[in-house]
Amino acid sequence: MAVSMRDIKRKIGSIQKTQQITKAMKMVAAAKLRKAQEAALTFRPFRNKLEQMIASLVTSTSHLENELLRFRDVKNVDIIVITSDRGLCGAFNHNVLKETERLMKTKFSGKNVNLILIGKFAQTYFKFRGIKPKEAFSEIIKDRAEYSKASEIMDKVIADFLNGETDEVHVIFNRFVNVLIQRVTVKKLLPIMIGDKVPSEQNMVEKFTFEPDKETVLKELLPKYVKMELYGAMLESLAGEHAARMTAMDAATTNAGEMIKSLTLEFNKARQASITKELIEITTSIEAMKQ
Repeated sequence: MAVSMRDIKRKIGSIQKTQQITKAMKMVAAAKLRKAQEAALTFRPFRNKLEQMIASLVTSTSHLENELLRFRDVKNVDIIVITSDRGLCGAFNHNVLKETERLMKTKFSGKNVNLILIGKFAQTYFKFRGIKPKEAFSEIIKDRAEYSKASEIMDKVIADFLNGETDEVHVIFNRFVNVLIQRVTVKKLLPIMIGDKVPSEQNMVEKFTFEPDKETVLKELLPKYVKMELYGAMLESLAGEHAARMTAMDAATTNAGEMIKSLTLEFNKARQASITKELIEITTSIEAMKQ
């Protein structure tokens, strides 16, 4: 059945309204992205320097014993999954959730995995699949990430690790690369891994005097470092969310424009066909009257 010109005109009007909304959402996301991007990029050097300082302290301290550094047989794993509370940001959330499922089926297969979910999307996704999270948080990364929120979450996580209820803690989030790229990242939070984090200047902390001693300083720094890692992941995720939403809304606005062009062409063809039909009918009537 042919679509009437009235229906086509109604569709064009509806798509134009949608296009106005997506264009406005793109502008809002762009404005929020500037602040979130600045916060994430500014935090990176601070986190890297703190990481190097702790690594240098650990390697320069003999007979250091700290439970946050202790590796043990992995039976219980906590995974902190960071997603957004709102949608319309393309595959931003989907990529993180799929990576979480992949890890649960491969790397952590046969282990007791507990999920700590940040963001409504993760909660809805796993609830639909019948997976009950250990903890769930919403609206804590709304317009900006706060260190206090990351600290509250990690206090419980660290306590469970020290009590032996958890053997490993990982966080999965989208790392902000640029406006077009948000890379899914999996980072181990506990036990703290030093590895290649040791700076090239092996004696970078030897020039300082520590009071009362290095072990006490490390005991205070290590929990804060883990909290800063989660806070950094929240900052990266927020910047990535706004970038993904801006890109998605830009694509939606462009697609709406293409649909309007296509429907306008269809409308013009239908109108031309209607005019041609009327002309034929008039000409036929005139010819009939002449006979």
